[in-house]
Amino acid sequence: MSKHPILLTVFIHEDLKDANQDQLSLDHFDWVTDEISNISGQAMDVNFIEPSAAPSISTFNYKGTDLGNLLERLYANVLSYINSDHFVFDDRLHKFLLLTRHAINDKILGVAYQPGALAIASITHNVTAAHEVAHMFGARHEDAEESVETYYGPTKSTLYPTAEGRVAFRFSDKNRENIRKYLDSLD
Repeated sequence: MSKHPILLTVFIHEDLKDANQDQLSLDHFDWVTDEISNISGQAMDVNFIEPSAAPSISTFNYKGTDLGNLLERLYANVLSYINSDHFVFDDRLHKFLLLTRHAINDKILGVAYQPGALAIASITHNVTAAHEVAHMFGARHEDAEESVETYYGPTKSTLYPTAEGRVAFRFSDKNRENIRKYLDSLD
């Protein structure tokens, strides 16, 4: 298992500029960073970037239907941000996510390179960001479970393709293994 630091940089979109960062972290990231830390055996840190610190990303038009083009355009902005700061990163362990208030379109709440270093996630559902983060580490819809046991009874695991109904703050065992394999491949 790779022992290099795992870092998630979250760019806050302009449409969330008044949101409380602590609450965003609590609602959308705390459990997934704990889950990936447990899987990997190392800490995963989240760094929030205010809209004013990355204007070309925080004002990015994330609405659309051509998801591939959307990610390509956003990735160009992220690379420009990184290069302007003389920032060195390993995209296998450093992930970037644009957090938005609204969905990408009427059917898509988030999108990610799978695996990869970039995602967009809306706060319209409390597991969307975790879902997209997991994709960046190799988790797949096909390996989600419709019924995982939780304290509240059986619910869908986080990588289930739809966010309708109850969704657990938990990856399926198979997706935990997918994430572990991704991280193991980095050694």
